Amino acid sequence: MCASDITSIHRKGMPVTADASKCTGCLICELRCSLRFEKAFNPARAAIVIRRQTDSPVEYTISFTEKCDSCGICASYCPYGALSQEKREGTAFE
Repeated sequence: MCASDITSIHRKGMPVTADASKCTGCLICELRCSLRFEKAFNPARAAIVIRRQTDSPVEYTISFTEKCDSCGICASYCPYGALSQEKREGTAFE
């Protein structure tokens, strides 16, 4: 893992931290995010964007659109620990 693999976003909620070195490209985060925003599974409409690196079939980039409010639903559903969010007691997802 290198420093460029780690990104963080903080808007309204608690900061969401992304570690691209742990991402497998499963897109569960995009699916859950789009379900929250659009009430349908549509990764193209998610506020998180997972893209495969052009020079490697197993490396991905993780970025967030302006629509992201750092709610953390992506982090709560990431099965590989690529996304995380430090929770405060009493914090709930919308």
